[in-house]
Amino acid sequence: MWTSADRALVGNFGSGQTLTLDQFRLLEPRLPPAKPSGRPRSTDMRNLLDGLFYLVRTGCQWRHLPPSPAFPPGPTV
Repeated sequence: MWTSADRALVGNFGSGQTLTLDQFRLLEPRLPPAKPSGRPRSTDMRNLLDGLFYLVRTGCQWRHLPPSPAFPPGPTV
């Protein structure tokens, strides 16, 4: 979830463009579940989706994805 500290680091990359809680609740059942035998997930799936939608919305290249903590690392997204 976005905090004021994250917004200060990111600037305008995510302001007003992140998924709302209602939007994420609609998408959450469609996300693949974590593997029961593997390590627990360390990536926030809502933040991951925000990164994907940022790439699609802006048309930027993967390597130009804003750095963490704005979004997870490019290879993760």
